[in-house]
Amino acid sequence: MPQARIDDSLTLYYEQDDYTDPWTSPDTILLIHGVADTSKAWFAWVPRLARRFRLVRPDLRGFGQSSVPSADYAWSLSGFGQDLKGLLDHLGLPAVHVVGQRVGGSVAMQFAHDYPDCVKSLTVIGGPASLANSALNPGAWLEQVKREGVESWARTTMDRRLGEVSPAMREWWIQEMGKAPAQVMAGIFAYVGGMDITALLPRIQAPTLVITSDRGALAAVETVREWQTRIPNSRLLVLPSTAYHLAAALPDTCADAVLSFIGELHA
Repeated sequence: MPQARIDDSLTLYYEQDDYTDPWTSPDTILLIHGVADTSKAWFAWVPRLARRFRLVRPDLRGFGQSSVPSADYAWSLSGFGQDLKGLLDHLGLPAVHVVGQRVGGSVAMQFAHDYPDCVKSLTVIGGPASLANSALNPGAWLEQVKREGVESWARTTMDRRLGEVSPAMREWWIQEMGKAPAQVMAGIFAYVGGMDITALLPRIQAPTLVITSDRGALAAVETVREWQTRIPNSRLLVLPSTAYHLAAALPDTCADAVLSFIGELHA
């Protein structure tokens, strides 16, 4: 089982996908999932990307097959970033393209700020710089998880997360996200309510693509554009959708946008 021992408290599980020509030296894309997801969240992306890039898909600390920290662990975007830097060091990868979705996109922005030499490009899919002006309520989510469990939270929030999808797809995501440990979710919800990395954005050096939806985003397009434009070398792609988990709801569209974006950098 592919694992990286990051420190005394953390073993990170990760998947690698590489279907590139064996005589080439492909770049690597690091795929960062969101809260309550795992490396499985990128399943639909793999066929799209792995023919041209090496993919690394970790389970973030606390999720999937990675270590679950103690209940008093101090969650932070920078902590997730340190974990990912340890994984890249373990794999001998000095620099990668970074793609993050939802809070994984927030982690990706923090990572790009903290480790600029490690990031060839940055893509943020529905990842907020802050939840202050969003329609989400992590405080209410925290209470729901404590009262009813993670699966109940996933079920009551899934319609807005995925928009109009088949009942089977909706139920699959509910079941997968419902597996996240309650203490992890409680700790993260307590943290993200006050999360704000807006001040860091002007210091992100990597070419950046931000993807949001026109109707289902965590915040209005104007709000997203306001913080996106603070990232010096960035662009905004607005997709027509009622979902905010665009990496899941529109995986082919988002993956193709990433391929096009990275391809322009190499042109």
